[in-house]
Amino acid sequence: MNVAARALNLADYGILQNEIQTQQIQRVFDEADRLGGLPVVFPRGTYITGTVDIKGASVYLEKGSVWKGSENLEDYRPNGFAHNEMHQTTCLIYSMHHDHISISGSGTIDLSGDAFYDLNDLNSPEYSTDLSEEQLAECPRKNVGRPSQPIFFYQCRDIVMDGITICNAPCWTVSFHDCENIRLTYLTIRNRTNLPNNDGMHFCGSRNVVIHGCNITAGDDCIALSSITDWNKACERFVISDCILTCSSKAIVLGYSHSIVRNITISNCVIYDSHRGICVMTIPGTGLIEHVLIQNVSIETRVRAGNWWGNGEAVAVFAAYHELLSYEGTQPEKRFDVSIRDIRFSNVSCISENAIAVIGEQDCVEDIHFDNLYFEKKESANRYIKGDRRIDVSPSRHIYDIPEGGEYWLYVHGAKNVTYNNVTVKPYHGKALKVFSE
Repeated sequence: MNVAARALNLADYGILQNEIQTQQIQRVFDEADRLGGLPVVFPRGTYITGTVDIKGASVYLEKGSVWKGSENLEDYRPNGFAHNEMHQTTCLIYSMHHDHISISGSGTIDLSGDAFYDLNDLNSPEYSTDLSEEQLAECPRKNVGRPSQPIFFYQCRDIVMDGITICNAPCWTVSFHDCENIRLTYLTIRNRTNLPNNDGMHFCGSRNVVIHGCNITAGDDCIALSSITDWNKACERFVISDCILTCSSKAIVLGYSHSIVRNITISNCVIYDSHRGICVMTIPGTGLIEHVLIQNVSIETRVRAGNWWGNGEAVAVFAAYHELLSYEGTQPEKRFDVSIRDIRFSNVSCISENAIAVIGEQDCVEDIHFDNLYFEKKESANRYIKGDRRIDVSPSRHIYDIPEGGEYWLYVHGAKNVTYNNVTVKPYHGKALKVFSE
């Protein structure tokens, strides 16, 4: 990319490296915005800031450049957005109500996540006294105050992020709230796998999104679609393709609580060494996930020790009630008779530590289809922690255990019209895996 002709280069503004330069770099972005949204170029070196509003300007990170977030929480200021889950919103980089923004190049954004956690303080389950040192290392750590939305967009259109590396997020890495026309390509996101809530990408009520060629490691979800910041705004019209994903939670999650998610395609992705593969989740009657195509996907799961949602399921589709005691927004009344419908899996390979699960409460899950599926169950070092036969539907407290008396590849409870065709299932301990349905 040739940005030299019309761009502002930090090298021309006396910006110091390896020192906090928030106000100085903010002034460069203010000027770039006044000049019509020019790119701001970060040349080779390390540039440290607290919160910066990039407004309508763009960012270009040259090879060898690092935009590093301050390790001092006092350098981050609230941006005024009232977040339904995270409450006060603090960011390293943000833009609100602007269009035609890009963050691109081959440099790095380092979000300094380690600085906001006590890495020796584990958020471990009650049974942690029985865990080994290796298992304890997988447990999430406790934050001591952190930026809640490190890279944040609200009501922005025509956003491009391409080529850069983002690392060490303390919370949601990149988030989009009520945004549209987003293109995220060839991003590398590298987060600690024992820091909670550091989703790679989280979309809330956003539309017309392409995610392609991204490589994401996260302690929480790699790619999440929800309506957390406005239960009435849908995430819709997404294309997710050619991504490599690994995490301590859900590699791809569609929905959450009262969210509306629809018209999604996922293809040609590899999910490996993940606590859970693909998850479709909602609350009966108030959430809705519909019209989802998932094809040509490889999934391998591994149960992580600690308080991570899931229990090694390659695929989990469930509508289960749970309370949201910490949320600020008004929760919707019942509005949907069916909460999950028309979810189609085709040419999917699963090497999994637990069964595929399809669970519906209040008869609100229907038309879930599997076609050309390979399934192989493998041994698990950690599945016993929550229960060797348990399907985890957290944050719901409802318990679903696969009955004794057989080994199963598919567990169906309370769902209608769940079909499977051309399925190859490998024996487990010499026994054929079966389907349980009630």
